[in-house]
Amino acid sequence: MSPSVDSFVTNIQQYGEKVPKKLNTKIEEIARKAVEEMSKEAGNFLHEELDDDKHTEEQVKAIIELFPESLSQRKKNNFLPIQSATMSGCRSGARSSVSFVPLMASEGYRLGVGGEGNRGGLLSVMAFSENGHNTIKYLAGSYFDGEKGPGSEEYDRKRVRVLEKLRGMNLLKKVDIEEYALVNISLGPECQHRFEFFTSWDPDALGARDSQWRVPIHDVFKYNSGKENFEMALQAGMAYFPERFGFLFHKVGGTTACKKAFDKIGVDTAMNIIRRCIPPSDNHLILHHALEFAPNLVDDIGQYYPDAAFLRDTSGHTLTQFKFYINLRRGRRKFKKNS
Repeated sequence: MSPSVDSFVTNIQQYGEKVPKKLNTKIEEIARKAVEEMSKEAGNFLHEELDDDKHTEEQVKAIIELFPESLSQRKKNNFLPIQSATMSGCRSGARSSVSFVPLMASEGYRLGVGGEGNRGGLLSVMAFSENGHNTIKYLAGSYFDGEKGPGSEEYDRKRVRVLEKLRGMNLLKKVDIEEYALVNISLGPECQHRFEFFTSWDPDALGARDSQWRVPIHDVFKYNSGKENFEMALQAGMAYFPERFGFLFHKVGGTTACKKAFDKIGVDTAMNIIRRCIPPSDNHLILHHALEFAPNLVDDIGQYYPDAAFLRDTSGHTLTQFKFYINLRRGRRKFKKNS
């Protein structure tokens, strides 16, 4: 009768050195191959079978303790296990293992997965990414293959929980938001909770600082969901920077975000969104602001904010009076320029 695995391992440790050297060498060689095969199976498990609903962190920690190399094992697509977990659950009802990303990252950091400075694989480039996007960027963006609904909502919420844990472990840093354009990447209705996570942590990423990236509200019409993205960006901008009207009048290449919205989705659609984000009842000085930064849009905007023309600014000026001072100021600038 063959001994159990446990008793066999105990016997090997106790008697291994007592058997002839040639046999002991062969036993060690066979054992090494067996360990390699087991480590490979452990890696395959992390890639293909790990499940948020079936497995626990304690179990995953045990796998990593037994087979630390499994965390570095790449699939045919060259993914690390942490990257397979990141991309899991992309279809409604599909197996997901994304909740184990923080554990894989912390253990991977300890074990040097992905190389020094790669935070356990979080900064490792995804193999198929043409733009060189790393694991963090794929955690931030939307890769859910389906309509917005309960499935996409759960996909989004799970990733927010992962991001919160990574922040608590100092494996996700505030500087990453600027470094990897995480606000821009998460700007979309299918990433609503992640977008709110990043903007609440770093509101300045909405456009309040010099950045290597385009101001998010200017970056919303790349895809068909431009209307929803525009409203998300403006709503967030108004939440944190109402005095700047959510960067509605921020210019890129001489064009305001407001004018771009007019051109892309039409004045009526754009203004309905703007009125939801900047309610006329709140008495915002939107016409005063438009007159100063986008005078060519005042007439269009004024049709949707008729009462704003009678509001007074902090100096007590109505729109007509403010217009006089603005024109006077512009005239002085023009005079100085020509003199």
